[in-house]
Amino acid sequence: MPPAFTTFIGVDSGTWRRPFTYIALDANRKLLAVGSGSPADVLAYACGQSAALLAFSQPLRPYPFHPSAPENGLTAVGGFLQRSAAPRQPPEGLPHWLRAAYSVLARLDEFGYRPYPQEEAALQWLEVHSEAAFHAVLGLAPFAAGTLEGRIQRQLALADFGLDVPDAMEFFEEITRHRLLRGILPWEQVLPQGELNAWMAAGLAWQAAVEPGALAPVQAGQGMLYLPVRQE
Repeated sequence: MPPAFTTFIGVDSGTWRRPFTYIALDANRKLLAVGSGSPADVLAYACGQSAALLAFSQPLRPYPFHPSAPENGLTAVGGFLQRSAAPRQPPEGLPHWLRAAYSVLARLDEFGYRPYPQEEAALQWLEVHSEAAFHAVLGLAPFAAGTLEGRIQRQLALADFGLDVPDAMEFFEEITRHRLLRGILPWEQVLPQGELNAWMAAGLAWQAAVEPGALAPVQAGQGMLYLPVRQE
């Protein structure tokens, strides 16, 4: 029988100056923990779990982007990603943050995490793509990532996806003429990009365990990438 996961972790490896971010959910998709920092911080939380499914919010290597095609009444909305068959080793010349993501994966393997899906392993990991998932939930290409409008839109999409994120519309409720003139905006109401990606990855990890039919496995070299599907 498949393992009964108790924790679902989404990890965003960040890019350039963004730190690693993780979100952990329980079996009811309620928030257990949120953290941001170094790869060691992510590993400290992930390796303290007894039954967890961890999802990386982006591929650990670049993928060409392609539009999806309908298949049996379902469409992998937002597109799918493919990569050439290659050993899962960090090639030379990768940016520091991506090499750090490889190091996290290697350490997870040392602590007993195995590639999803496996019948017996209580600790497993998979690769998803948060940006493609936002396409799927919204049904269209979202605003540019990292912009205020893009962050608000993605936070609303997470809520529609069934995740218990703060209501992004409260950002507008707290804006007044006085605040705008004084340069005071309620930034705390809008999650940063890394958290948004990690939230989506955690939600997809939960879906992979509870509603596996809602995700489409896409062959990705020697592994699989899991993307949402959407009814036509």
